[in-house]
Amino acid sequence: MNAIPEIGKPTTVRFDQLIFDKRNPRLVTGDDWDVRDDVALVSAYREIAALDELVLSIMTNTYLNFDPLIVCGPDSGPFEVLEGNRRLAAMKVLADPDLARECKISVPQNVTKRVLDSFKNVLVVRVADAKDAEAFIGFKHINGPQRWDAYAKARFVTDWYHREKSAGLTVDKIAHQIGDTNDTVRSYIGAILVLDQAQNAGIFEIKDRFNKGKLAFSHLYTGLDRLEFRGFLGLEPGWNSEPLDKPIPVKKLEALGEVLRYIYGSKRDKIKPHVQSQNPNLAQLGRCLSNETALLRLRSGASLATAFAEIEGGSMFNHALGELMAKAEKAMGLASKYDGNPLQLEFIKEVQLKVNTVEGMMKARVGQLQQPLKD
Repeated sequence: MNAIPEIGKPTTVRFDQLIFDKRNPRLVTGDDWDVRDDVALVSAYREIAALDELVLSIMTNTYLNFDPLIVCGPDSGPFEVLEGNRRLAAMKVLADPDLARECKISVPQNVTKRVLDSFKNVLVVRVADAKDAEAFIGFKHINGPQRWDAYAKARFVTDWYHREKSAGLTVDKIAHQIGDTNDTVRSYIGAILVLDQAQNAGIFEIKDRFNKGKLAFSHLYTGLDRLEFRGFLGLEPGWNSEPLDKPIPVKKLEALGEVLRYIYGSKRDKIKPHVQSQNPNLAQLGRCLSNETALLRLRSGASLATAFAEIEGGSMFNHALGELMAKAEKAMGLASKYDGNPLQLEFIKEVQLKVNTVEGMMKARVGQLQQPLKD
């Protein structure tokens, strides 16, 4: 029989005394995961935490019982796992073939006794309250060896800040405890509060984003660090030094919904996001937000490239011409290697037609510019 785990001291408890933490930050991905029972939870970890890989590792090497799970609960159990839910999920499917089958996880029919015995008793450290483990868990998964994605990190520190703010917890203290910079934590918390404000106001839903998979949360907090985005949304300098629950002025809520649709799109309205890659799309979007003509283009449904061309179209055209010249010179240097393929000859005729079309458009534009203005 296992001894009652003392607070703060590593000890072992029976595997069957461990239960999932249904509020585990790893489940915070921007989508609503079902957490009603073990089948739902294990299925969620299969989708978001590469659970199959961990199951295979334990099957191959047994459970390595040296990194304690962090748990809380009464002396008699059960013990809620605050840190180590992915490991608990792997143990559960190895111990229960029916659970593995329901969760669509491949496990050999006869798991060896050696593997099962390796987690019959599991090393844990028990804390009196979940908040006592926050600094350790935050360090491990925000800057430590097993990092969560950006949205889970931001949601974790924001929830922590909200719970403990009245007790004197500051952004600086959180940053110190998790080993991160103050600016990063402020960016995380500020962006979460902006996102929550949008959702609570009914102008955006994370689950309505166009692209499936992990929420590209870094697009939002990186954008909010840019002057153009802050100006468009009415955010004053230093707005996230002491974050407000509703950072965006009410008169700018419509603008916030517009920005979030540009970044994430809308599955319901079949709007693709303009930010496909943070570099360079986020900077381009920012410049379009601060340019009246480019913004009108975006609002009319034009692509980001088309809108951005309103700002830097001339230099982009010059760059394209330079690339065309370089490639033409390269082709000339290799022309002696032409093997007589008639398809390639047809292809070069198409290229010539496009070049002639561009020349015609340039001449027409010159004619427009030279026409005298009418009274």
